[in-house]
Amino acid sequence: MVVARHGQTDSNARGLWIGNGNDPLNSTGIEQSAVLANSLPGYKFDMIISSDKLRSIQTADIITKILKIPVAMRTGLIRDRDYGRFEGFTSDQIMKEYGVKMSSLSREIEVFASVEPVQSVFERAKRFVRLYSQLFNGKNVIVITHGAFMRAMYEMFVGRSDGIRFANCSRFILGFEGEGVSVLSDLINL
Repeated sequence: MVVARHGQTDSNARGLWIGNGNDPLNSTGIEQSAVLANSLPGYKFDMIISSDKLRSIQTADIITKILKIPVAMRTGLIRDRDYGRFEGFTSDQIMKEYGVKMSSLSREIEVFASVEPVQSVFERAKRFVRLYSQLFNGKNVIVITHGAFMRAMYEMFVGRSDGIRFANCSRFILGFEGEGVSVLSDLINL
């Protein structure tokens, strides 16, 4: 299973937190998506699973055309974290206005209404892994998701993610065999 972040959007380029937003890819994001697809030689993939947000759908569609594999599912289960009132702001603006240092799995913002708790992101990641095991066991898939969800998957299976940058179209690869999970490739920022 390749776990990858979607390509860049204009909001990403401006440093805005957009978890629940539905921005399209910009020209850089389109190029990044092609680079991601072409960075996977030596692997034979069966399908793509994508978030139902436009930036992930577009990333998956580009990869589909290059690798000639289908998108098997688009699901809200692997969406980004809902940052509530912090969406549409930069980290600097949030620090200045609320005194909170932002990160995709920041627990400090949970005291504000409408922010999805970090535990909820991890629960969605666990549900996704169960779903993958039930529906796609033994299949090689590319999962196109978002920063917070990707970070949760990374922490569940690879290790702590503090201080690690998860750039647009970054990826890591997990191997699932029975109940076991192995890291086939650690995080690569393309």
